[in-house]
Amino acid sequence: MSYKTHVFTARDGEHICYYHWKANEQKPLKGMVQIAHGIGEYAGRYDAIAQLMADEGYEVYANDHRAHGKTAEIKRLFGHYDGADYFGDCMEDMHELAEKMRADHPKVPFVLFGHSMGSLLSRKFVTEYAEELDGLILSGTASFIKGLGNFGILATGIVTKIRGRERKNDTLKDLFFGEFNKKFSPNRTKFDWLSTVEEEVDKFEADPYRVEDFSLGVFQDVIKNSKKLNEEPAFQATPTSLPILVFSGKKDPVGEMGKGVKQVVKKYKNCGVEDLTVHLYEEGRHEMLKEKNKEEVQQDILNWLKAHI
Repeated sequence: MSYKTHVFTARDGEHICYYHWKANEQKPLKGMVQIAHGIGEYAGRYDAIAQLMADEGYEVYANDHRAHGKTAEIKRLFGHYDGADYFGDCMEDMHELAEKMRADHPKVPFVLFGHSMGSLLSRKFVTEYAEELDGLILSGTASFIKGLGNFGILATGIVTKIRGRERKNDTLKDLFFGEFNKKFSPNRTKFDWLSTVEEEVDKFEADPYRVEDFSLGVFQDVIKNSKKLNEEPAFQATPTSLPILVFSGKKDPVGEMGKGVKQVVKKYKNCGVEDLTVHLYEEGRHEMLKEKNKEEVQQDILNWLKAHI
């Protein structure tokens, strides 16, 4: 580990844990990168790429979202969320961290890097705070998966009315994560869809900070925002001058085996985004930073940063 963790108090009193990778002091400070992790994981899993960026002269920060990681550990409530707007709360937490970053390092370029759910949070961030960004990196992002998504909106709506948003539901949890894994049956584990590298999959399965069981409100808000953020107004809110890097595996079920990622890219192009770089890696699954060709992926990210920041 090459980071230090800290805690800040959010606007509503919640304690949010964040990580900081200090930039290489032997190089000029090039910029700042904020990482937004995906559902079920935590920011510490990005240590390798964060350290590489720090070595190149970038200050890197990332927080554990509510119900995740060390933020959830503070109250010993992993997966639990009792608020009214999970996505809104998480995005505002990210913005508060961004403000701390700018206070520490004013007048340096700022790049937002989001993976999976974090990519959707980052896309939502753009709709509210685009003027604060100098670059956007989207990993394992997705279009709205209509069949699964529409069923999810209906099912979570019904169940939350009966049981409330705070309760968990094994059936819905297994449905969503199970659907992704079906693409790789017969399955060795529940997480085959994450990577072709068995060691990485096993490491994630054994990770004590991994979360599967979430309050229904988390699932409901993720699905609703997936739909909203893939509609035209969200793309039109993106400045055409904002440089964007999109990368994903062609075998990522979250990105509908490349189809959904291409839809997202097409919508950005249709809205006039001028600087759009896309990498779809041939055999990669959902976590390209944990794949066999992770060094290639890391270098592509560093090259993009060097060219744009």
